[in-house]
Amino acid sequence: MRNIAILAITSSLGFAMALLGLVILTSSVGGTTQVAACVLANHRAQFTTNSESTTTTTTLNSNSNCGAAASVTLPNSPVVDNGLPTSYAIPYDATAAETVAITYALSQLGKPYLWGGAGPNAFDCSGLTMMAWTQAGVTLLHYTGDQINEGSRVSSYADISPGDLVLVPGSDGTVANPGHVGLYIGDGLVESAVDVQYGVIVQPYAYFVSGGLSGTRHVG
Repeated sequence: MRNIAILAITSSLGFAMALLGLVILTSSVGGTTQVAACVLANHRAQFTTNSESTTTTTTLNSNSNCGAAASVTLPNSPVVDNGLPTSYAIPYDATAAETVAITYALSQLGKPYLWGGAGPNAFDCSGLTMMAWTQAGVTLLHYTGDQINEGSRVSSYADISPGDLVLVPGSDGTVANPGHVGLYIGDGLVESAVDVQYGVIVQPYAYFVSGGLSGTRHVG
């Protein structure tokens, strides 16, 4: 019976090492180092051992900081109507594709934040921008670190267009390697899936980039 227990423990440890190896491998492909870090932060392996067998279970832990906005860009007062002004209208000069992307994004206001979420019930920041542009036939990768390289660079705020991606350091990134992204919806406003407290809301552009601007990308 003791030999069986040792064999079971060895098997479980091998599974854990294989899982870890998979995560490490993932971190080296497609610019997903941050994804791997968040996966490791979100999972905890639990080992239960008795005299006859060893079982292994993996549980998902909430990690509100993965890809979330930095505290400097979070609202310091209650957000009314998800932050969208009652006078807001999609800019008249938005293209058909930009209008589709923004319309989809606005329909997600108030939904919860979930790391790795791409709808329909919850989103993370890059999942929201990815799915908004998917509706307009534009494919984006589901990772902020990749979206900083999508489309073309917007050189200044004067050149920004509705639907552009606005990338900032967030809680787990830097100016050089952004950790948070939002969708510019016009009228000096940015929509994003902020964090587990606020979910999907709209913020003033100036407030959104107050912790630093990593870049703006035109993808339409």
